[in-house]
Amino acid sequence: MLQAKLVICVLSAFIGTGAFTVSKAVASGDRASQVDFFETKIRPVLIEHCYECHSAKAGKAKGGLRLDSKQGWLVGGDSGPAIIPGKPDESHVLLAINYSGDMSEMPPKSRLSSEVIHDFTQWIQDGAVDPRQVEGAALEKKAIDVEAGKKYWAFQPRRTFAEEDSIDRLARPKSPPATADKLVRRLFLDVVGLPPTLEEQSEFQAVYSNESPERAVEVFLNDLFGRKEFGEKWARHWLDVARYADSNGSDFNLTYPEAWRYRNYVIKALNDDLPYDQFLLEQIAGDLLPYDTLEQRNQQLVATTFLMVGPKMLTERDKEKMRLDIADEQLDTIGRATMGLTLGCARCHDHKFDPIPTTDYYAMAGIFHGTLTTDGILMNNVNVSGWKETDLLINDDETQRLQAFRSKIKSIEEKIQQKQQRRELVLGSAVGVLVDDSDATRKGTWRKSTHRPKYVGDHYLVADNQKSPFSIEWKATLPNPGKYELRVSFRGGKGLATNVRYTVHHAEGEDQVVVDQTVLPSIDQLWQPIGQFEFDTKAVVSLADTATDKPILADAIRLVHVEDLEKDRPTDTSSLDEEIKQLEKTLAGIKKETPEIPRAMAAQDNESERIGDLHVRIRGETKNLGERVSRGFLQVVNWNGAAQFSIPTHESGRVQLAEWITAKENPLTARVMVNRIWQHLFGRGIVETSDNFGVRGALPSNPELLDFLAEEFVEGNWSVKSVIRKIITSKTYQQAVADVLDGADEKSQFQKQYRRPAPAETIRDSLLAVSGKLDWESRDSVVSELGMHAIESNGKRHVSLGQTGKLRQRSVYLPVVRGAVPPSLAVFDFPNPDLVTGKRAITTVPAQALFMMNSPFVHEMSYALSLLLLQNNVTIEKSIQQLYRRVLIRQAGRDEVSKGKKYVAELMEEGQALEQSFASFVQVVFCSAEFRFIE
Repeated sequence: MLQAKLVICVLSAFIGTGAFTVSKAVASGDRASQVDFFETKIRPVLIEHCYECHSAKAGKAKGGLRLDSKQGWLVGGDSGPAIIPGKPDESHVLLAINYSGDMSEMPPKSRLSSEVIHDFTQWIQDGAVDPRQVEGAALEKKAIDVEAGKKYWAFQPRRTFAEEDSIDRLARPKSPPATADKLVRRLFLDVVGLPPTLEEQSEFQAVYSNESPERAVEVFLNDLFGRKEFGEKWARHWLDVARYADSNGSDFNLTYPEAWRYRNYVIKALNDDLPYDQFLLEQIAGDLLPYDTLEQRNQQLVATTFLMVGPKMLTERDKEKMRLDIADEQLDTIGRATMGLTLGCARCHDHKFDPIPTTDYYAMAGIFHGTLTTDGILMNNVNVSGWKETDLLINDDETQRLQAFRSKIKSIEEKIQQKQQRRELVLGSAVGVLVDDSDATRKGTWRKSTHRPKYVGDHYLVADNQKSPFSIEWKATLPNPGKYELRVSFRGGKGLATNVRYTVHHAEGEDQVVVDQTVLPSIDQLWQPIGQFEFDTKAVVSLADTATDKPILADAIRLVHVEDLEKDRPTDTSSLDEEIKQLEKTLAGIKKETPEIPRAMAAQDNESERIGDLHVRIRGETKNLGERVSRGFLQVVNWNGAAQFSIPTHESGRVQLAEWITAKENPLTARVMVNRIWQHLFGRGIVETSDNFGVRGALPSNPELLDFLAEEFVEGNWSVKSVIRKIITSKTYQQAVADVLDGADEKSQFQKQYRRPAPAETIRDSLLAVSGKLDWESRDSVVSELGMHAIESNGKRHVSLGQTGKLRQRSVYLPVVRGAVPPSLAVFDFPNPDLVTGKRAITTVPAQALFMMNSPFVHEMSYALSLLLLQNNVTIEKSIQQLYRRVLIRQAGRDEVSKGKKYVAELMEEGQALEQSFASFVQVVFCSAEFRFIE
């Protein structure tokens, strides 16, 4: 087997590699994305936590270390360089923020979150890209000139064009048409992400030869647009931009069980050719749009999952900081995804490069601060925030059926409650006098919750913002004076306060009782007796500020007369227990049969007190308030009539934001999208930095072509398929691949086609398709199928992660778990789902070749295709010829057939079976560069 693998390495060098030289345009990673990562993830932390002691502005360099420039950390302080790019384990800054014990602990007041430490680790591992230069303390801050900024090309109105203008007229292609084999493979892989079958190859060849290349493309493009596989392929491009994932990542890597609905929404929207402006409207403000049908309403709700699938710090104790962080992530995502602007870079200060003042940032951040995307708690832990889920609408028949089940459930639950009350009475849980939290007087910040399994009434209260005073007071009127047992209600658990102080005002004075809320109460895990006291006819119990930073629960109190506790009563509850058990069994059966209302991760406008304008946060610090800024949009992206999008005081502003982004006059939106489409069909965009159209981004190599496509897009009702059709039916797209055009001017880059690597999904899906193992069916929630929930627990990964390699559906349906992307995708540059990725990094690394040679998945596909070919053909020669047709979409050369036969024969002489020997040769072809590149 070792010899076979060595031969694979040798043969891979000549099979299909011909003149394979990878263009410089696609052979390097995207430094712009690394700069963006620094600006959004690293610089704000340095400003907030490090500049106070290590910057020129502060006039301090403790330990001789400056962290306000790249030169500062390269030179380092008393201990040497603070950061060593590519070596996080040797970087003093990382050792310090990890509280490793090897360095002084920084920041000294409190440890940074695990998410921030992970970001620093990744940043250093990726080379510690840092665009900052030395900043002098005396440098004056230069105000942003928005009017001057409007002159930059990206903010200028689009050009208009004559009727005779076209892609070919503007791009001026010079190469001849690609051969039929090359063109049909390119067409299929670009449009549906799968190779053509033998029959489709023959049909294409016939039209190509008998009519023309243009006619062959036109005929097949119509067919490909009608296949669901089109949406499955192109959805993945948008999901990269939408930072789609099926789990939260960060500190608690919990799965999003309903995220799949958004993925399927994107697939359907592309297959239906939903106009792009409507596509964006629904994702930004779908819950606020009018609708005609239940289906349309549900589609619009699901679309807003776009706002929610980003990574979130669920254990952030400062909830206002968490809300601001989520709003920042949403705003930055929308800025990059729709307009190619790095809006998040203006959170802590005016944008360093683009004409975006920090006031503009907070004008837009206020829109999302008034949007609810998190709700309640998870895992019965008040420290872990949950995300919001919403019931989707169902029709009248389904509603009536559901109500019938709910009526049965309510009836049985009432019977169970009656039995339990009787049981409680038997065990000493007399009813007494009860006062719920809803009837109590409270001051300060209390949050209603229903997420713990037991509580009294409609909810219980949580105080988890101990920075401001809070209190609650229960008052009870008693039927008679006497001694009463006082019980307090709370559902104990991890993460709660251990020193909750209750004050009891009674007939003999006042007592204080301290309760540990991490311990479950002794009666029915809900009620905790805290003492017996003499009362007249009034009782007052209060709970106020406690010296703790842990959450505190407040629910009901109950006072039970001691005489009621001491009355003779039966103590045997076995018959009641059995009755309750049977009722609960019946209840469980009915609940199992009850139809579930489908749910979606859907945003909604927040309660009225959270809708409003936002204060600037100076240096991005949550508590450091600056001026209040009216909600609105970017001053630099303005035009006559833009004032129509002003935001009413009682609305969040998401509808107006979406309408402003999708307005025909917006100079950015159409340009950014057509550039993305062009990039996916050519391997590089007209603007190479597809997520950054700002000053730090690349200039368009052919601005006229970019504007022509954008104008056609808008005037064509924002049809994505129309733009793809226009590009693919052009001679520019259909021309043959040329050698790298070194030294050519930028504008001439599209006069020839370029060889480009196939995306990770196309490689995996093609392996499955040609071997006959592809599961063609659409999928719902794969994370639910696999039983995924908490991906990591106590440092161990969930066993279900090991099962993803066994899945055989298209790659778009594989679970995207943050921190655990399937190896078959990760090795071929699948993007980091934490980030907006319009342009994937492109690498050629040994790990890719090793995966193709050693992966059990590739071995399985090779063996499956080997069996298929040997069954269909009577000779090895014919099997080899069909192998080349299936996999490389071309005829095998005589020399290739000869070498293939020799290779198989040598393995059989060593004792391997025919099927295994031929499977080894199949794997050789899979390993070839020709298979992994689109030409």
